[in-house]
Order: sequence, then structure tokens, then C-alpha cells
Amino acid sequence: MVAYSLSMCCRPLALLAIATLPAGCATAPVSAVTAPLNSAAQSTTPSPVASLPAPVSGATPAPPAPQPSALTPPPPALQEALDAAGKAVAAGDAGAADKQIAVAAAAAGNDAHFAYLVARVRALRFVYAGDFERAADAFLEVIPTLAKHPDLPDEFWSHNAMMMLREAQGDPAAALSENDQATLCAERGTWNPQDRATLAFQKDRWHRAYLTRMLAESRTGSVKRALVEYAQAALDEYRGHGFPDSVAVLEAYFAALDGRRDAAITAASRIDPAKDDDVEDLYLVVVGLEVGGDHAAAEAVRQVMRRPGDAHIARAVMLRWLDLDAKAPRTRGFTPWHAGAH
Repeated sequence: MVAYSLSMCCRPLALLAIATLPAGCATAPVSAVTAPLNSAAQSTTPSPVASLPAPVSGATPAPPAPQPSALTPPPPALQEALDAAGKAVAAGDAGAADKQIAVAAAAAGNDAHFAYLVARVRALRFVYAGDFERAADAFLEVIPTLAKHPDLPDEFWSHNAMMMLREAQGDPAAALSENDQATLCAERGTWNPQDRATLAFQKDRWHRAYLTRMLAESRTGSVKRALVEYAQAALDEYRGHGFPDSVAVLEAYFAALDGRRDAAITAASRIDPAKDDDVEDLYLVVVGLEVGGDHAAAEAVRQVMRRPGDAHIARAVMLRWLDLDAKAPRTRGFTPWHAGAH
């Protein structure tokens, strides 16, 4: 999803402006996960759905002013190892990445936030190797510790990343569970009290719509009809409080799965790939354009997605889905476009 503009999806995670993150994304380049975030505690924290944002229209609003930071910056040895590991992953050098991850783990010590940063780069290393189970294990190892730190956003972002890993494994039901956990983390958290509820609500409804509609493709009869209705309800709720481009990519996806060619291409054509570089958005744009019949436009968006860039989880997963979608049905494997065949 665009609008806030990070993706599990894709752009660097600026924790100091957390309210400007996209509702439909989950990970950022590992070199950018250490920016400061306001984590001042509140004695009473609002439910993520208790204080809804005003409906959004027009251009994406500017990021809020930087908040005071309560996070300790990583020591130079840790940051250097994280950066080096990310570069090794991007270069396809798993051996070098493993060495740098070991250095980072040693430098992290017993600090919960630092352990999370190491888990992110370890997960990234396994995602690029196509080993989504071990990538998930990297987060699962630190989530119990992170749960003891409601002042940190790290457990929230861990579950947000786990959503995409479960999607990559072809399990939208498990991804929905991770979405629920992320929302619960935000509800009990004390980090970023000004914007946490808005962020959690928008990400919850966008992912709930997306994943529930995806899950519906693997069902039949009344179960499928119910899931489609639930997905539409989540989209409608998001529509009133989200961002136009984020709504458009979901509308393109829903129409594509419904076989509504005109609606799919109309919605997909509302996204400008030159302005929205969120790879998860662009993947859904490709689906909408392909179903709508504009194969040349779909290929142009694929080329945008394939441009060289930093290593991050969303990029690896989305490019894998593009490759799988191009294969024959019997060898394809799970993708959101072909979620009903598995």
C-alpha cells in the first residue's frame, strides 16, 4: 500500500515518522530500521479502533514532525554489521551475510530492540534463500521478549512481517492471525501514543480486506460467499479512513478475482508507478492490468518492480510471485492472484 510508503512493503522504515507508513506493507531495508521513535508511555492507551482517523482524500499528507526518541541508537559495531549483512543479502552472498549476522548478534547483547534488528536481517537472509520457515523462526525467537516491552513497536512490526511470510507460504489464514496479533500489540502498546491507533486501524483493515478476499478463493459455497462479504466490509471500512491509492489497489485485486475485467483495469490504472514504488501495491496493479487485458501496461509495471534496489522482505516475495504467476498452473504454486488453486 502506498500513502504512508514503506513496504513490508518497501521503502525505508522511518520510525521517527511512524504514522506515515503504508497500511498494507511490512518490512524495510535493514539499514533503515534504527531511526528514532517516540515510545513515551501512557497510563491509559486507546484501542486502535476507538479513535478512528478522519477520512483521507487527495494527496498523501506530509509526515508529522519528528518525535522525541526513547530508543538507544545501535552501537557502531552493530549498525555496521547490520548494514554489511543487508548488502551481502542483496549481492546474493549468503555466507558473508551469515558472518555479519553473527557479528551483529554478538554486538546486540541482551537489548530487546537490538535483538529485533538482528532478527529482521536474519529473516531477510532466509527470505532471499526462499526459506520462509526459517525466516519466520527468526521473528518467533524474539517475539516473546518483545512482548515484554510494550514501549517498543518491535513486536507490532514483527507480526506485520510475519503476515507476509505466511502469505509467501501460501497460508492466508495464518497471515490473518498475524494481523490480529499486530492489532493486539498496538492496543496494549505505549509506543507512539499520538498515532499508534490510526496506524493500527488502517493496517488492520487493509490487510483484513486483502487476506480475507485471498482466503475466500480457496473456499466454495456459503463459506466463500461469507468471506467475500467480510473482505468487502473491511475494504469499505478502510475506504472511509484510508488513502486513495491503497483503496485502488484493493479494488483492482477484488475485481480481478471476481473476473470483472473493466473494473480491474479501471482501478489498477489509477495507480501511477512513477509515484507509487511500493512493490506490494505494484504487484496488485499487475494483477488488475493483466485481468483487465492491458498486458503491455502490466509488463511495464513489472519492469518498475524489477529495478535494482535494497534488499527487503517484500521485494523478494513480490518478485517471486511475479515469477510464479508466469508459470503453468500445474507448476505455479501459491500466489495472491492464484490463491484458489492450493
